[in-house]
Amino acid sequence: MFEQAQASYLVGYVAGLTTESNTVGFVLGMSTDTMNQFGYGYLAGVLDANPEATVLQQNANSFSDTATGKSMATAEITGGADVIFHAAGATGLGVIEACTENGIWAIGVDSDQSSIAPETILTSAMKRVDNACYDVAQQCLEGTLESGVITYDLASEGVDIAPTTDNLSDDVLEAVNEVKEQIINGDIVVPSTQEDFEAAYGDIYELD
Repeated sequence: MFEQAQASYLVGYVAGLTTESNTVGFVLGMSTDTMNQFGYGYLAGVLDANPEATVLQQNANSFSDTATGKSMATAEITGGADVIFHAAGATGLGVIEACTENGIWAIGVDSDQSSIAPETILTSAMKRVDNACYDVAQQCLEGTLESGVITYDLASEGVDIAPTTDNLSDDVLEAVNEVKEQIINGDIVVPSTQEDFEAAYGDIYELD
C-alpha cells in the first residue's frame, strides 16, 4: 500500500506555489475512501502553500473516459484554473489534453507522466512501485519476506513527486523538499480521512 495522500500533498503544494490565478483544479476518477485520499492530500497541500487559493473539483466517476476528463478540465480552465491535478487513470489523459490545448499546467499521477506532454506536465504524484518491488525482491533473496500489509510513505521512499523537475523553479523545488522533511519528521501530518481533513480545513472537499 502507498500513502497517496502524502504524494498528493506535495503536488498540491507545488500547485499552490505555481498558480498565478489563485485557482487550481482537481479531477477525480471515482469517489471512494481510497481515491478521496488523493483529494484530501492535494487540497491540504494547495491551501498550506497558498491559503488564498480556490480548488475547483470534479468527479468523472470513471477511470477510462478520456472525453469526460477533457470536458471537466476544460470547465475548470474556464473557471480560472491554471494548474489541474488528475487522479483518474486513463480519464486523466483527457485532462492532460485539455491542459495542453489551453496552455496551462497539468499534474500527473502514479508514475512520472512527463513524457506524455513534456511542456504541460508540471510534476506528478508518484507511487514508487520500483522501490517496493526492489525491497520485496531483496527480502525474497535474503529469506526474510513475511506476509502482511506494508504501507510505503515518504520516509520509506514509497511516494514522492516525479524525478523529472524541468518545469519546476528552484524556489518551488526547494520549498517542496523542505515540506518533505517536515512530513517525514512529523511536523506536518497530511490528512487522509474525511474526519482529519475537515478538522484542519473545514468542509471544503466536495467529492466525498
